[in-house]
Order: sequence, then C-alpha cells, then structure tokens
Amino acid sequence: MDLVFFLRDRLKFAKYFYSNASKPFTNIVAAIENEEPPFVPEYDESEEPPYLQEWQDAKTGLESVGLTALSMVASSLQLFLNDWVHLRHERRRGKKYKRKHAKGWFHAYRKIFEDVGLDMEGCPADLDLIEQAVLARNRGQHPEVLTMLQTTHSKSDLEKYPSPYFVSDADQKAISFDDGELSWWLSPNVYVDEVKLEAVIAEVEKLCAWLEADC
Repeated sequence: MDLVFFLRDRLKFAKYFYSNASKPFTNIVAAIENEEPPFVPEYDESEEPPYLQEWQDAKTGLESVGLTALSMVASSLQLFLNDWVHLRHERRRGKKYKRKHAKGWFHAYRKIFEDVGLDMEGCPADLDLIEQAVLARNRGQHPEVLTMLQTTHSKSDLEKYPSPYFVSDADQKAISFDDGELSWWLSPNVYVDEVKLEAVIAEVEKLCAWLEADC
C-alpha cells in the first residue's frame, strides 16, 4: 500500500478546506476594516469601533478554521504512522508497539522510531514544528475554559516552546519585544493561517516520505 499517496491526498484536502472555509471570515474582516458595504460606519457618539462584535466573531471564525485544518493534518499524520508501524514493522517482526506515551502520541511514535533502529538525525523534517502542530491541535480539541471561544497555548507547551510557531504576527511581535521569551502575563492564542498550515504540511510530508524510503 502506498501510504504516502493517501497521506498527501488527505493533506491536500486540508489545504483545500482552509482555503475555502476561511474566505467568508476573511471577507468580513476586510470589509469591516475597509469600511465597505454592508459594514459602512454610521454616525455614533460612542467611542467603540463600529462593528467590533462582527469583527471579533469573524476573527474567531478564522482561528477556528485554522485549528480545524491543523487537526486534519495532525490526524492524517497519526493515521499514517499507525499504518506505517503496523505494515512495515509489526507484521515483519511479530511485535506490538505501544502507541501511547505520557507526553502524547507523537512521543510514542518517536520512541518507536528509536526501537526499530531509525537514526532520526538523518530525518529532513522539522520534528519540533510537527510536535508544535500536534500540541496546538490538542489545545483546539480539548478546550479548558467555558468563558472564552479563543484557544490559547498551555503553560506547559510554552515552557517547552517559549517562542511558539502558531501565533499571530501581533503576538509574535510581543514575544520578540521581550527578547524571545514570553512574559508571565502573555498567553497567546493558537493561530493558524495558510502560510503556517502549508509549512507544517511540508514537514509532515518530508517525515512520512523519509520513513517510507527507509523501509
């Protein structure tokens, strides 16, 4: 079975989904910021920006689309690794490998890579970026706070990756201003745009193609 073919098909759909599902929210944000119909400001003596709630809802919608697409990528990787371990190693060795780890399923597979004798120093993929994607996906799938719609990075994830990849430009500037470290008060939202999504997809493809080539 050509596992990489099916993986790429799923990843291609993740990109397609993001590109199309994000358009309505992107259009709303742009229309409000450019004061275009139907979001042309009317006279108002209050100091609140016009259509603030609509703008915030569209931004949250855009973040949700990014998280959903990232979840598709992470799930596709997990499915690939599960089949790769079973077809390429368990069948041949007559041995069952654990898919669970206290630090998460991606750590479990990295342990399997070691057990089957892979030299991960030769892997061309950015494994740290892939792990950040998995951690971000977990945050989106398991929210902790009822009172907010946004998804933030967890304290433990920020301790491991103090300059996270999946943040907005504004949050990244705040981190850079603080010499690459997160201030105690800053808990940035998990943010996935098209560029970040395509970057992690490229790394997932590198990892999986490399694993298949090693078999």
